[in-house]
Amino acid sequence: MPTDLQQFIAHARKKGMDHATIRMFLLSAGWREKDIVHAMSEEGLEMDVPVPPDTGGAREAFFHLLTFAALYTTVISLTVLFFQYINRLFPDIAFENIYYEESLSPIRWSMAAIIVAFPLFLWISRLILRELSEHPERAMSGIRRWLTYLTLFVTAAALAGDVITLVYYLLEGELSVRFLLKVFTILVLAGMTFVYYFLSLKWDPRKQQQKGLHKMFVTLAGALVVLALVWGGYLIGSPSSERDRKIDEQRVTDLQAIQSEIYNIVYDGRPYEQTSPVNPIPRTLEDVAAQALYQRPSIVDPETKLPYEYTVTDSTHFELCATFVHARTQSYNIFWDHAAGRHCYQFDITDQQYR
Repeated sequence: MPTDLQQFIAHARKKGMDHATIRMFLLSAGWREKDIVHAMSEEGLEMDVPVPPDTGGAREAFFHLLTFAALYTTVISLTVLFFQYINRLFPDIAFENIYYEESLSPIRWSMAAIIVAFPLFLWISRLILRELSEHPERAMSGIRRWLTYLTLFVTAAALAGDVITLVYYLLEGELSVRFLLKVFTILVLAGMTFVYYFLSLKWDPRKQQQKGLHKMFVTLAGALVVLALVWGGYLIGSPSSERDRKIDEQRVTDLQAIQSEIYNIVYDGRPYEQTSPVNPIPRTLEDVAAQALYQRPSIVDPETKLPYEYTVTDSTHFELCATFVHARTQSYNIFWDHAAGRHCYQFDITDQQYR
């Protein structure tokens, strides 16, 4: 504490000035209220003024920042999920490509984010509401109000942009069910968030209306989260099923590598330049691995560790076989599509399309 401040307070008391007069002089000179109170308590009391818990400080900032971060993560992930579902329900060939439609990675990432962020949001929000009910004065916390108004600004901007986009496409005459559903998705998610936090600024923590509104918001948000997760789970399948699909893709990759090296061996490393075979087709998979020119392929199944089936039917034809768990029905590179179970691929080394 500054010595000159203490000396002034002691001097003023000797002159008979009361607390209000001393405080007025110090405030007019530019001293902070907190420093004045602390100095006057030290001068007149034998015991220090107790310091309250970290109200309005780092702890409160941590909880509110964590809550709003979880909220933003949940809302953004829900938006991505519902957009993905709409894209699949109403595909548009003018905007989608086959690779995008086949990809499920955005759905998996968004589901993972929601599974972590939404329960965290509910848990921290419950802790904050409990503290507000016990200490109603914390409802006026600057940190809480700043973050709430920031959220209101972001959601209001999203709603305004959503409506502007809707009006623009309406004037352009390019409205579609797919577009209208995406507009509705943003209206629901951003609108729910805006209304909830707008009302939260007016809540009195001592009244029961806060709990009722909070329960209604949690119920609606929970229903949307459950719908998004169930829908996503239906599209991506179970983790074990996805693992089987990845193993099937590895089998296809292995067969592609084997086929590529056979062509490299037969055409002496120049399958795109040679017009006729230079070397005979290798008789076994072990020969393929031993004579590989660019990449030594895996010749065994990644799960069973048994060799793939390889048959040389004549001097220009060979066959590769593997057993798959799921059928492959991609929209690209369809030669490598296959049914579930044992499937064989036949190759003619003189055919240009396989080189």
